[in-house]
Amino acid sequence: MDRPDPGMEGFPERVRDARVHEGEIALWYTGGAGYAVRTARATLLIDPFLGPSNPPDWLRAIPPAFAPERIGELGPLDAVLITHEHADHADPVALAAVANGTTAVVYGPASAIAVAEAAGVPGDRCRVVTRDEPFTAGDLRVTPVGIVDPLAEGCAGYVLETGSVTLLHCGDSLYFDGFVDFGTRWTLDALCVSVGNNPPGATLYMDEADAARAARDCRARMLIPQHYDLWQGITLDPRRVREVAGWYTPDTKVAPARLGRRRTVRRG
Repeated sequence: MDRPDPGMEGFPERVRDARVHEGEIALWYTGGAGYAVRTARATLLIDPFLGPSNPPDWLRAIPPAFAPERIGELGPLDAVLITHEHADHADPVALAAVANGTTAVVYGPASAIAVAEAAGVPGDRCRVVTRDEPFTAGDLRVTPVGIVDPLAEGCAGYVLETGSVTLLHCGDSLYFDGFVDFGTRWTLDALCVSVGNNPPGATLYMDEADAARAARDCRARMLIPQHYDLWQGITLDPRRVREVAGWYTPDTKVAPARLGRRRTVRRG
């Protein structure tokens, strides 16, 4: 599972050559909390994880979406957004490819930027984000927001806006009361959250009820469960999220991320 599946051949080209209209955010799931993101005038990566498993505890259940040496085939990258420093988010393999094969600027909390610099990303292409201080990448306005990930040294979520379309990516955040505030500040067309089957005595990710409550609280029109398929032993069937979301937030569409597949977010 540590090398791309032959069935994923052509993934970078599909992202690069896709048609994305004004007022759309197109996402291609790369596994974990990772996406290739396109708008009409921007291309980004979020939490690209292209490296191997970390045995014995962390064994991939899905392969990388593409080989790191093919990162340049995505086309010009405007930015890479990192939510926290864990290796399946701030992946040294992916970041070394970003350093050598692109001119993208890497954004993240200080702990994640330290990983990027150690992987060879030049200092002038690294930016430590500050909560609620937005920046632009192409036609995207990106606002770092506070999230809650007790297992991370530093963490950030990101609100992506282009035209009237708004998406919130929460990394590996757990559920917390602040989701209500997100729904007050923004009209969210999509919410991306990490879910998993937490083992006894540990809370690593949201469960299905947490994800549904988060979507309810922030009034997200679409809920995109992610990370549920990455690690052996803690995978979670996303149908559980869909069922429970029907109780908490019946008007929210549940659209699980699927490796290599496009999901287009638009208003309405």
